[in-house]
Amino acid sequence: MNRAVCEIVRYADRRRDRMPELDPGRALEPRVRDWLETQSVVVEDWLNQLVAANGDERLVGLLCQHAAFLREAARD
Repeated sequence: MNRAVCEIVRYADRRRDRMPELDPGRALEPRVRDWLETQSVVVEDWLNQLVAANGDERLVGLLCQHAAFLREAARD
């Protein structure tokens, strides 16, 4: 990235630090975290069903990792 663009990005970041209302991402974060939490519940339900049906161990392991990722991502 060229120097002028870097300066513009840094300027925008400094403005957001002083005026958080200028950061549209902050308004979306609670909704995204709610969605991630919902997804973790869905994955855990599939995981429980797969374990109860004596499903493929590799798939169980992958779903465990994915559920953990979603739980971590949903945290504040």
